[in-house]
Parts: sequence; structure tokens; C-alpha cells
Amino acid sequence: MFACHVFSMPKEGNTPAEYEDAFWPREALSFDSVPIRLAVADGATETSFSGLWARLLVTAYGRGRLAEKDWHIDLPKIRRAWRRAVGQKPLPWYAEEKLRAGAYSSLLGLTILSPQPRDAREGTWHALAVGDSCLVQARGDEMISSFPFSRADEFNSRPLLVSSLDSHDDAESEARQASGRWTSGDAFFLMTDALAAWCLRGVEADEQVIDGLRSVETQGQFESLVADLRGDVDDEGLPRLKNDDVTLVRCMM
Repeated sequence: MFACHVFSMPKEGNTPAEYEDAFWPREALSFDSVPIRLAVADGATETSFSGLWARLLVTAYGRGRLAEKDWHIDLPKIRRAWRRAVGQKPLPWYAEEKLRAGAYSSLLGLTILSPQPRDAREGTWHALAVGDSCLVQARGDEMISSFPFSRADEFNSRPLLVSSLDSHDDAESEARQASGRWTSGDAFFLMTDALAAWCLRGVEADEQVIDGLRSVETQGQFESLVADLRGDVDDEGLPRLKNDDVTLVRCMM
């Protein structure tokens, strides 16, 4: 049995309608067989309709319509869906100008597989990533792998992102790929950048961050954790968690 939970929270001071991350699945689910496809994405706030673009990306990945091997074939189809959606109502001229610059988003997708789909106790996983949303695999309270970043100092303010524009140079948004093995009892955490950076910093400092992420059971507990981290400061006087949209998709075997 695979138990998947999803938690999300907008920036402090923003409403849920202003949340521009996205996740798949749309709600907590339990699975008794594989494959399982999970995803998170972080729409770039400074671009138009980036939340919609992020949602289209995770939905396509979750439904098997955006595959690692067919990335350059599948992505134009999702771009067309974005153009149809944003073209459904007239916009003022200044919004039209901004729209021509396109939307941008990170994307992290994870597919969990097993050689015995109906009695899965171990197997393999494959992931793709563009940008700074991160995957952490844990065994007990120990992180055994992370992707695409393994250190907190790899995060920066200008990550490569997936563009909604056909004219965009796809060499800049080439999906990175990774794979590994899992066994019963492992946990996967898919996180957008703010939470992922906090997690990797905590692992480097030997803090019990994995145990903390495992122990969240309700949306209320997640919101309390995020609020506490935003209000706490590190040794340099900076918030332990950047004020940004925050998303966690957790799958435990």
C-alpha cells in the first residue's frame, strides 16, 4: 500500500487564489499498485498565467502525457492547451503585452515502478526535473537521495524553467533525469523550492527535518509548521523558510 498526501500554503499575506504552485495528485490518495505518478511545479510569479501553466504541467505528467523520453513531443501539446485557455476572454492591452512574454514554471515529476505491480515491496523510480523543485527519498529518518539538488547552496534566484512559448529555446529547459531503487518503508517528498531549501539545510545541519515531514498528518499541522518556520530565524537573522508558496507531496510505502 502506498499512502500519498498533499499539502500546500500560499505566501504569507496572499489568498489561496494567488497560490501559483501546483501538485499531482489533487488530493490525498492510497494506491495498492504501481505505477504511481506524482508531480509538483512552481509557477514564476512575475509572469502571466504561470499558476495555470504549472497546473497544466503537473496534470500532464500525472496523467502520463508528459514523458521523459518524449519530452520535446509532449511539451508543444501542453503549450497549445495553455494558449487556448488564456485566449478564452479578452484582456486589457497591458495584460496582452505581458502575456506575449509567456509563462514559466519549474516541474518535478516522479514515477514509482515495481517488477510486481500487484505485490510491490520494492522497485525502481524515475524522475525528471526542470528548475528548483526537489525530490528527497528517505529511509527511516535518513535522506538517501535528493534530485536535482543535493545541497542547499545550489538554490539561486534564477533557475531554468519550462516556458509556455513555442519559440523558447528548449535547450534551456531540457529536463534532467534521475533514477533509483526503493524498498518498503521508504518515503518520497516532492517539494517546491522554499521547502526544499529548508529541508536540505536541515539535513546538512543534522536536524530532524525528515522526521518532521513524515509526522505531518493534516493540513492544519502543515500550516502550523510553515508558519513557525517563517517566523523563526537562523544564525544570520534570516527566516528559516522563505516567504513563498509552499507545496509538499509525500508518498510513503
